[in-house]
Amino acid sequence: MSAITQTPARVTSAGYDFNYAQWNPGTTVTLANVPWNSDYRDIVRFQNQNALDTYISKNAGPTIEFTKMAPVRVGRPIRVDAPFTDVFEFNYLRAANPMSPAGDDARTYYYFITDVVPAAPNTTEIYVQLDVWQTFGFSVQFGNCYIERGHVGIANENQFSDNGREYLTIPEGLDIGGEYQIVDQWKRDIASARGNDNFSILVTSTVSLTDDPGTVESPKLVSAKGSTFENLPSGAENYVFADVDHFMNFMEAFSDRPWVTQGISNITAIPDFGDYGINAVSTVIEGVAVYKVGNGSMRTKKTVMKANWRNELLDFLPRRYWNLKKFFTFPYLVLEMTSYTGTPLVIKPESWSDSHATVVEVPHFAQPGARLVFYPYRYNAAQPGPDPTTDAYGVFNDGGEFFDMMTGIFNFPTFALVNNGYLNYMASNAHGIAYQHSSAEWSQQKALQGNQNSYDQVTAGMELSKGLNQLGINAATAQADISNLADVYRGVQSTVGGAAGGPGGLIAAGANAAMGATVSIGQRNAALAVSNNASATGNRMQNDTAAYMRDTNKSLADFAAKGDYQNQIAGIGARVQDARLTQPTTSGQMGGDAFNLAAYKWGYDIKVKMLQNAAMTVIGEYWLRYGYAVNRFGRMPSNFQVMDRFTYWKLKETYITGSRCPESFKQIIRGIFEKGVTVWANPADIGFVDMGENYPLPGVRL
Repeated sequence: MSAITQTPARVTSAGYDFNYAQWNPGTTVTLANVPWNSDYRDIVRFQNQNALDTYISKNAGPTIEFTKMAPVRVGRPIRVDAPFTDVFEFNYLRAANPMSPAGDDARTYYYFITDVVPAAPNTTEIYVQLDVWQTFGFSVQFGNCYIERGHVGIANENQFSDNGREYLTIPEGLDIGGEYQIVDQWKRDIASARGNDNFSILVTSTVSLTDDPGTVESPKLVSAKGSTFENLPSGAENYVFADVDHFMNFMEAFSDRPWVTQGISNITAIPDFGDYGINAVSTVIEGVAVYKVGNGSMRTKKTVMKANWRNELLDFLPRRYWNLKKFFTFPYLVLEMTSYTGTPLVIKPESWSDSHATVVEVPHFAQPGARLVFYPYRYNAAQPGPDPTTDAYGVFNDGGEFFDMMTGIFNFPTFALVNNGYLNYMASNAHGIAYQHSSAEWSQQKALQGNQNSYDQVTAGMELSKGLNQLGINAATAQADISNLADVYRGVQSTVGGAAGGPGGLIAAGANAAMGATVSIGQRNAALAVSNNASATGNRMQNDTAAYMRDTNKSLADFAAKGDYQNQIAGIGARVQDARLTQPTTSGQMGGDAFNLAAYKWGYDIKVKMLQNAAMTVIGEYWLRYGYAVNRFGRMPSNFQVMDRFTYWKLKETYITGSRCPESFKQIIRGIFEKGVTVWANPADIGFVDMGENYPLPGVRL
């Protein structure tokens, strides 16, 4: 007959069950050393309880079997039959009873040895504390918990969603140091006075620069006909010179035409006008190429500063921190965009919704208030938007911060133009001076003709006086002759009348009469000669005096007339000479900020700034050890592992949805996770592994 094997029925005695509070006879206690402690800063999550028992068996010390009941109370010792020297080396024990129920009711209890005291030569007292985690951890189920911090933030495959804005921008409260360091710099040169980059000259004028200017002797001045620039109306006209050389050639060509250049009201240096689509018509002025600005909107330009720039950030991190992508968010990484005008932009990298570091350049060159502004493309926009590399122009309001997040060149330098004031005066008075010369010559001719007329009139008067005097002399002579003849006739008559006295008496009487007549005639002739001589002498003296006065008056008048003409000509010449001393005039004005253009450049730089090495190390090592701030609800995986070697968890609300242990132990497990605990996959790593040699497991998502 074969033997019959029967499994004995479970027989229990009240108060004699094997449990965590008492060990019944047959309980086997295995002493061991483990690297985790009763403070629960570190715990080990074994694959299952068999794996835990295998680990203890490999590290076991002596095994002690209890033959009688042993109560296990907190703070009370348990006596074991073993020498003190065999017991005090261990910090952990496992209590198991082969007679305990199998299956789900099977229990093995694990304890920390908190103290060892010798009681007798072969007896030792040990104080123990139940390891709640290893005893009940496999029978506890966790629900949706609020995760305050942990490695799940590093292992999360979605952590860099939306450039990190979704998960990585939670404040950490860590000291980032006093200053950043520049690890890279992207440069955009728009114009430079010292390099090869070109800049143009914009001229605003109230005088047309394209019409014939004439000459100094015959100047021509044509007012500006007005214009529109960037759809803004102006009574002036705008011209642009491609570069400084063209502008200087223009200035040299027009240096002797200040009546034209005096109409220039503004001279401004601007970036190369071809880059921003200024609508201008080419023309030639005095052999100099110039562009007359027409209407039309200028071209907004987009510049890709660094394509796929985030892909290169790993180059600036130590290799051990490559998994710490939070270093690519603010405040651990900052992009500073500056045009060196005192208005830098601090750009948070996660807020720049563009993978190519695109900058939009918006020009406004029309006076007044010319400027060129720059802003990061789609900064703070919810979505990245279209690829800017496919469309170099045409973006204006991009759906981001737009002009609320901009820097730029706000004060273009302006320059003065010096005009020749003398030439300007001569041209402005060309017709007036000609008139003054003509008027002075007419005045002299008029004066000299008046002098000649006065001279001729005096001469005619002298001739008249001489004629009248001669007429008087002739008349007096004729009268004397008549008187003399009458006297002769009277004498003859008297003689004839006296002849009655005889011939002798006649002869004597005739002789006497003739003698008397002759005496009378002589007397009268003498008197007439005296009178005529006096009259002629007086007349001659008068005429001589009149001639002297005539000659001296004409000489004086001629001298005065010539002197007046010379004075007038000298006055005109003096005004012309004074005009040569006229101070040069200026057009336009000096102003603006020329320092950057002269000393460095126009443009903007984007500086990539990261933490200094000391601050980066402090923060990096902290994250490697404790992970990121998470602050959201999530589920912990069943093995509590999101990293390949250790995983830190700190919960704020711990929901335990199932457990097979008393409430006090359930609360202990909740407390373990809410104070923060590191769950290790391999107990041999505790205290030995480099914190940087801990890598995320695949498939982890929050």
